[in-house]
Amino acid sequence: MKIIKDRIGVSLLEIIVALLILSFVMYGITSLFMVSKRLMYHGGARITGMEVAKFFFEDANLSVRADIDNCLYNNSVCKSTNITYNGVEYNITYATQNVTDASMVNTTLRKVILNVTWKEPK
Repeated sequence: MKIIKDRIGVSLLEIIVALLILSFVMYGITSLFMVSKRLMYHGGARITGMEVAKFFFEDANLSVRADIDNCLYNNSVCKSTNITYNGVEYNITYATQNVTDASMVNTTLRKVILNVTWKEPK
């Protein structure tokens, strides 16, 4: 059998190896886009969660007097709330407690702990 050194074209094995390498590269690029999309969605949901928390803190900040019913002095006023924005449901829960600081022995200061949670679709 005579070997031809100046052959033209590619063999089937070379084509399969090239397609295999190309498929690995395309899978990596596709995975990169999927992860970046998920991270962008998570960042948007996190920013929205912070804006929701700021909205509820503004309400608590406007009514801080002890002589009116507000979340600082009456825990029954602090109710859990659900808000849906862009198809994501945000759950807002309040908790109030006294400020405990060693330098402030007899203080009447109170603090509000606001917890915003949401579930992201997969």
